[in-house]
Amino acid sequence: SYTLTNLWTGAITTTTGTISASVPSHGTVMYRVAGGSSSGGGGGGGGGGGTSTGALHAVGAGKCLDDPNSTTTLGTQQQIYTCNGGANQTWTHTSANQLTVTVNGTTLCLDAYDNQTSAGTKVIVYSCNGQVNQQWSVNSNGTVTGVQSGLCLDVTGASTANGALVELWTCNGGSNQQWTLG
Repeated sequence: SYTLTNLWTGAITTTTGTISASVPSHGTVMYRVAGGSSSGGGGGGGGGGGTSTGALHAVGAGKCLDDPNSTTTLGTQQQIYTCNGGANQTWTHTSANQLTVTVNGTTLCLDAYDNQTSAGTKVIVYSCNGQVNQQWSVNSNGTVTGVQSGLCLDVTGASTANGALVELWTCNGGSNQQWTLG
């Protein structure tokens, strides 16, 4: 089966048959297709390590997950910002399901603040400690979910502005919950 995500509306559908769409004259549609018989992988990776590294793109905003000002201050809430290729926008999804960023020689983990599991929980950087609030699933439907909470990584208020903060929120198929790594 295939999961189709309409990148304009955020609507998600599943099909096992032929994929088709009705598009008005001079219209445009964009879909993310996931699943099928492919083995996944994401290309160019390093074999059996189970890691992926690159920018974590906020699809709805056209920006990247960003550690503000390359801070190493523990507890700093993360934001989206214009993609610039900086180390503070380069994230690694590790085989332990952590999302890490290395800035100024310090590796930090994306973390659900204070082990909270409710919608609106701040997403911060913190020293990597192996706790479940630092484990993330990068899903084939384009969402990134907290293993502990099951909630989606979400750009607050569906903002597209530089500096918009990220949080955990109930998964709703919105474009502000769509991410690509790499």
